[in-house]
Amino acid sequence: MSTIKEMCLWIKKELGPDTPIHFSRFFPLYKLKTLPPTPVSTLEKAREVAYSAGLEYVYIGNIPGHEGENTFCPKCKKMIIQRRGYMMGEINLKAGKCRYCGKPIPGIWT
Repeated sequence: MSTIKEMCLWIKKELGPDTPIHFSRFFPLYKLKTLPPTPVSTLEKAREVAYSAGLEYVYIGNIPGHEGENTFCPKCKKMIIQRRGYMMGEINLKAGKCRYCGKPIPGIWT
């Protein structure tokens, strides 16, 4: 995880803490069927490391239903965009801000 931490610190310094980062789970398919899938715990640990490095938008992919698919407000920590794969559920934004605490959320919201 030290490499993940270094990468996240670099991203924060060079690109900013609001730069999103995604950790996607590997599944053995096609010519890589002999390899094991990425353990969920590994992705969760990488997510924790990224948050502790100061990144604000950290996602986990390829684990349907995992909370790491969703966007959380960096200030109040409430879910502001709910996702299930490529589908969106709840969207708790108002004029580009968190509906709960008013923190501006970077993105194109129109």
